[in-house]
Amino acid sequence: MKTPIILLVLAADILISCQQQASKQAVTATDTLTTAAPAEEKNTTHCYTKAVGRDTIQLSISFSDSVATGALLYNFFEKDKNTGKFNGVLHNGIIRGKYTFFSEGVESSRPAIFKISGQHAYEALPESIDRLGQPVFNLDNDKLKFDSIPLVAGECK
Repeated sequence: MKTPIILLVLAADILISCQQQASKQAVTATDTLTTAAPAEEKNTTHCYTKAVGRDTIQLSISFSDSVATGALLYNFFEKDKNTGKFNGVLHNGIIRGKYTFFSEGVESSRPAIFKISGQHAYEALPESIDRLGQPVFNLDNDKLKFDSIPLVAGECK
């Protein structure tokens, strides 16, 4: 008589345990979606600005799946302003791309990396500069270092 009751209690316990595990997985999946960078939304433009003293950086970027396209502007006080296009690929909140710009009437390009985190975009700091003057970044996203002062999301101008 006790054996069927024990088996019934064990079966009920296992069933409840499985349902709780599925519920935890659903909550984790929802948490992942809500903490994902807003940049992962399709065909939406996001604008970020950083102003430190008289220096300004503006990033306006749109996403289609994992492809990022937009405009990037650097305006450093008493230096030449450069403005251009940014094209990259988004993976796990990090956009690795190429910045093609005009400065003093000459077209140039260089790699650029941004980490999107909530309402902030952090520009990656290069590990070094190669012999051609191009920034060199670590290929491992986990080893990238980012500027401590972020570009902050705001209205697009």
